[in-house]
Amino acid sequence: MEEVNCPWCGEQVILDGTICPLCRHEVLPDHLSGKEGPEIGEDGIVQDQNDDEAIVSKLEENYACARCGHEECSVQEVAMTGTGISKLLDIQHHHYYFVSCLQCGKVDVYDPNVLEARKKGLLSSGLDLFL
Repeated sequence: MEEVNCPWCGEQVILDGTICPLCRHEVLPDHLSGKEGPEIGEDGIVQDQNDDEAIVSKLEENYACARCGHEECSVQEVAMTGTGISKLLDIQHHHYYFVSCLQCGKVDVYDPNVLEARKKGLLSSGLDLFL
């Protein structure tokens, strides 16, 4: 087993699978590839406020319309309810990015859970329940 520098807590650790044994965060190969680590607030909580901006930036930088080949797009985040109780309570726990070609109008839909390999929007869905 190889020791790695955990990008979340900054300590040298031997991973338990993909989990840091000290801070219990998942450490993926992308986290270890020299990419800048996450911001950690004074309270020790990981600040992921820029995740949405990073996803939007990646989508805009790498976009090429499949229909016309144009490289400029507009990206909008959309939240939707599911079926059943979430629909009745208006809990919008399904989040997607709609990417529109600025030339022909073709729209592609991206799931941020797949793009970032994590569940997104749980906190905001919980807050929606109370607000």
